[in-house]
Amino acid sequence: MKKIRMNLGEDSYFIYAGYPIEKLGSRMDKRNYGKKVMLLTDSNVFPRYGRAIEKAVTGTGREVIDFLVKPGEEVKSLRKIYEIMEACAKNRMGRDDTLLTLGGGVASDLGGFAASIYMRGINFIAVPTTLLAQVDASIGGKTGVNLPFGKNLVGSFYQPSFVYMDFKTLQTLPEIELKQGLAEIIKYGVIKSRKIFGILDSVSFTGIRKYLPRLIEESILIKRDVVEKDEKEKKGLREILNFGHTLGHAIEIAHFPKLSHGESVALGMVGEGYFSWRLGICRREVYSDIREIVKKCRLPFSFQTVKTERLPDFLQYDKKARRGNIRFVMVRDIGTVKTGVVIKPEEVTRLLKEMGQNEKP
Repeated sequence: MKKIRMNLGEDSYFIYAGYPIEKLGSRMDKRNYGKKVMLLTDSNVFPRYGRAIEKAVTGTGREVIDFLVKPGEEVKSLRKIYEIMEACAKNRMGRDDTLLTLGGGVASDLGGFAASIYMRGINFIAVPTTLLAQVDASIGGKTGVNLPFGKNLVGSFYQPSFVYMDFKTLQTLPEIELKQGLAEIIKYGVIKSRKIFGILDSVSFTGIRKYLPRLIEESILIKRDVVEKDEKEKKGLREILNFGHTLGHAIEIAHFPKLSHGESVALGMVGEGYFSWRLGICRREVYSDIREIVKKCRLPFSFQTVKTERLPDFLQYDKKARRGNIRFVMVRDIGTVKTGVVIKPEEVTRLLKEMGQNEKP
């Protein structure tokens, strides 16, 4: 178990990594979380952990209001946000009450955004149960929903009251969900940690689960350090966390629902690694190392089946695009990257075409 503090002034909070779900209620005695707690989760997660959360919260004398959504990215919509806020109002939730999310990144994004705008902000607790959510979505304060043009185009920065994760939820995690989280962990290794990259390189895929607590904690510390320095992306420092995501988000939209978020980010890292090599920012060996670690983690690594002709259009909607040009995070070496690299759309098209033609699956 590790208690990690996110230092953000008045918005500071703790991340409880490796704590049992059954003890969640003990963390709700530290401040006023109101008398009502909305539990937002999906219909797959609720049967596994919903009752344990209900018991932990009602044990503190609070009422629990369940709000279940369908699993999947498609629920991240403005329509669903309205339904959540409508349920809050019908249950007469006030500004001192709490919205608690249980599940993966979709729950964190959706619930965090709803909590940020209902009554101009109520308490928000995140209980991530997937590897992807534990190392990424639940930490840092980014919330949001999607539009047909792109991911997370409507959202806010809103920090949780605390984040609470039980590593036991990862024991039954399907391989597809494990791989999604590993994509984000690979990203942390590339941008900031040779240690993480070294662990992934030295451990077999089948033996990686026992290293997850260490990899999660290392990943959290990296994201914490970046967010503390640039919480709302005003200094450009937080952009480092977007490695693989600029191209990855475009891939995800172009191939939805065939490719998951983690699979798309994995391809995004391979693609942006290739761009880095071809633009002379890194050595070919660095690109090859990224591609091989993605392959080892059983994530997609070949662009031969990617619809590359559709990607430039979706890239134009990326939040980091400026005056029609697209900003990327390029890798210099394992553990260090270069942010704010502007590439013209026609150059992106050329590089994508070249990569699809030249690489071997």
